[in-house]
Amino acid sequence: MEMEVQRTSRVLEIPGFPVRDADATAAVVAAMAMCLQDRGAAGALEFLNGRTRYRFTGIYRADPPFLRNVFLHDRENPALELTSGAVTTIDQTYCGIVVANEIEFTTGDAAVDARLTEHPARGSVISYAGVPLRLASGRAWGTLCHFDVRPRLLLGAELAILHAAAPMLMSWLREHKALLDSAVRVDA
Repeated sequence: MEMEVQRTSRVLEIPGFPVRDADATAAVVAAMAMCLQDRGAAGALEFLNGRTRYRFTGIYRADPPFLRNVFLHDRENPALELTSGAVTTIDQTYCGIVVANEIEFTTGDAAVDARLTEHPARGSVISYAGVPLRLASGRAWGTLCHFDVRPRLLLGAELAILHAAAPMLMSWLREHKALLDSAVRVDA
């Protein structure tokens, strides 16, 4: 039986599933898994992004001293194929905080976040919510994140959704590693 998924006014409704708390996370992740299966990582990121107000949702690979874009969805320009693109210095990013500490990191408004007064990304990335993407060993390989150039609130369950989606996306990356640049190893 194929499950029909509908989005109405930014609320996910899945017929036959009462959507509350942990059930809501499971329902969203199940719907994301269908997008991942049907349309790959780009489709899964588009789905995750469409549930938020963030402009960008991405998968980034930590390759110290660099951070490499693997997949990126841009809400304002969704037609762009942003895969294996930009490379930046990891310590210039909030993803660097996630990878270094191997835990999630969020900020709704970097301009008023005392933790970020000296951070180089503060002037360009204003809001960020990221979780680690982990290797089989448990070590952080990269990040799954939402970010924007404007302040954004992280809605209640969104961090739990990112945490639940991360292992599925890593599994997909492992299965499709032929699509990735040889420097982007996911099997270690």
